Amino acid sequence: MRLTNPLWYLVAFLLAVGSAMVAAAVAATAYDTIKTTRVTGLQELADARGKTLAVYTDDYEPERAVTCHAVDRDKVRVEVDKAVPDIDNRTGGTTWHLLAVLEDGRDGLQVTCSPKSKDIDDGAAYAWSVVDDYEAPSRNGKGIASLGLAAGAGFGAYVFWCRRTARREARLEAATRKGI
Repeated sequence: MRLTNPLWYLVAFLLAVGSAMVAAAVAATAYDTIKTTRVTGLQELADARGKTLAVYTDDYEPERAVTCHAVDRDKVRVEVDKAVPDIDNRTGGTTWHLLAVLEDGRDGLQVTCSPKSKDIDDGAAYAWSVVDDYEAPSRNGKGIASLGLAAGAGFGAYVFWCRRTARREARLEAATRKGI
């Protein structure tokens, strides 16, 4: 079947955009595990080798600019990256707000959080949780987006080839009718 109508380009574009939307939805499910894991107080060491470490606070105020870091058993300091979305985890009657995420966890991490202003932290509690398969939905989303983009680009290229071939054949046919 020759796809010579230019609206087929729109189909190729929608295929790529649609797959990107599906990929974003799949990647967003990574936060589902953060919402449901068991939260543990900072007084305990975190064993998170090969997993993701999520750090929470019960008093979320973005203007406080709280930063977190962790120190492993070898006394190596690791900065814990600030989390972008505000995600809540309701555990034991307390609402914990996601503060930071360390995607490459280690064993024996002692997590410490404090406001950048160095003011006295008035009653805010901090906790962590170890999250399994945090990266899997993200990888799946990237795969879906890549495949959808490749399929959209390939389909667009096929439409281009069909249209070009049809024009070439039309010119050749017109030239043979004229006797050129």
